[in-house]
Amino acid sequence: MASHLIPLLRGEGFPVRGVVRSTRDAPRLRELGCEIAVADVRSRASLVEAFAGCSAVIHLVAIIRERGGQTFDAINHAGAANAVAAAREAGAARFLHMSALGAAPGAPRYLRSKWAGEEEVRRSGMPFVIFRPSFLLGSGGGAAAQFAQVVRFGPWYPFALLFGGRPLFAALAALTPVVLVLGSGKYRSMPVALADVLAVMRQALDRHDIIGRAFEIGGPEALTYDELIIRVARVLGVRRWLLHLPDPAARAVITMFAVLPNPPITRDEAESLFIDTLCDATEVIRTFGLRMRPVDLALREALGRPGEKI
Repeated sequence: MASHLIPLLRGEGFPVRGVVRSTRDAPRLRELGCEIAVADVRSRASLVEAFAGCSAVIHLVAIIRERGGQTFDAINHAGAANAVAAAREAGAARFLHMSALGAAPGAPRYLRSKWAGEEEVRRSGMPFVIFRPSFLLGSGGGAAAQFAQVVRFGPWYPFALLFGGRPLFAALAALTPVVLVLGSGKYRSMPVALADVLAVMRQALDRHDIIGRAFEIGGPEALTYDELIIRVARVLGVRRWLLHLPDPAARAVITMFAVLPNPPITRDEAESLFIDTLCDATEVIRTFGLRMRPVDLALREALGRPGEKI
C-alpha cells in the first residue's frame, strides 16, 4: 500500500518520511521522494525519533503470517500500541491506523490481533481515524496477485511457490484446468479497490469531522470465494473448473502445508478466510463521497488489463 500512497501524497506536495525497519527498502522510497527513517514497531524509542517533527502518522505495519519473534501480538497488537504512543510523544496531531474488516475480540487470531491494535489506538488519547478495509485489489502484489496465481497455476500453485519454474507449472495448469477450493467456497468477502481506500485515507489527513471514528470499507459486491475465483479467471482470460475439498480434507491439507517453508495458506489465514467478512459501506460512501469501483474494474486495473471487457 505504501508504494501507492506515497506517490499520491508526494503528488500533492506533502513531505513524506518513510519509516522502514531495514535500509534495504530505503532506495525504493527515496525514488518516490521520501525522507527515510529507520525504526522498529517493537521499539517505541526508535519510533519516537522517527516520528519527530511529523504532523501525522499513517500506521500501515502488520503481518498476516507469524515468523519467529514476529508474532501477531508483537506486531499487530503491541506494535500498534508502540506506534500510537510514539506518535503522541513525538507531538503528531493525528494518527491514521490501518486495521482489517472483520477485526473483533471473538474473531480468529489474526483478526483478533488487529482488534487489539485498534483498542490500543482508541485508548491512547491521540486524535485518530481507523480504517477496516476488506481484501485490497491493487497493482504490485497483494490479494489480487495472490488470487491470480491461484487461478493461473491451479492445483500446481503450491509447487510454483516452493520450486519456482512458473512457465512449467502454468503449462501443467493448462492441462489440468482446475482450482482446488478449500471447503464450501461459500464464505463471502467484499473486495475493494485500493484506489478507493487511498481516497479515504487522503481525506482523513486533513478532515476534522471524522476524528475518533472507525470506518469499515468494503467493495460494492459481496462475493463468495467461488465467485471471486471465477471473476479472476475471466479477467485473466482462462477457463477453470472449481474442485471443492470437504472441510475435513481441507483442514488436513492445511495441516500438511504447515510444515512447508512457504505454505500456500496457513491455518490462521484459513480461519480468517472461512468466515464471512462483510459490512454496510453506506457510511463510508456517504462520509467520503465515494463512487466505489466495480470489482471487475478493480481486478482489471490490478492485473494490468484495464481496457478489457468482461
